[in-house]
Amino acid sequence: MQLILEIVVSFFVVFGAFFMLIGSIGMIRLPDLFMRLHAPTKSSTLGLGSFLIAAMIFAAMHGRFGFAELLITLFAFITAPVSANLMAQAAIHLRLRSTSGDVPEALNRPLPWQRYRRYPLKKD
Repeated sequence: MQLILEIVVSFFVVFGAFFMLIGSIGMIRLPDLFMRLHAPTKSSTLGLGSFLIAAMIFAAMHGRFGFAELLITLFAFITAPVSANLMAQAAIHLRLRSTSGDVPEALNRPLPWQRYRRYPLKKD
């Protein structure tokens, strides 16, 4: 039984390392902010979650409950997508363009926190 749990822990560590590597490569290779937001929120969240699941299983193997790891996993899964969403909304609010020159389609309508549009959109 001990060997099976060690294999499961090793699997989660390798799985987490793979997703962290993919997230790091995405941060380097993707061209603009809107694309780069996907790398840390999606793959790195899965990588961190896998590391923490491995830590919980390892703690359970030694007779301890990984309550701290459970809370960290919960907070990471909640805060990473929310922070990425806020960064994307701030970029849209600042009217940042993607590398292709396209304006995100959300700028064609008022943003949720705007009651009115102060100035019209300029057509380039």
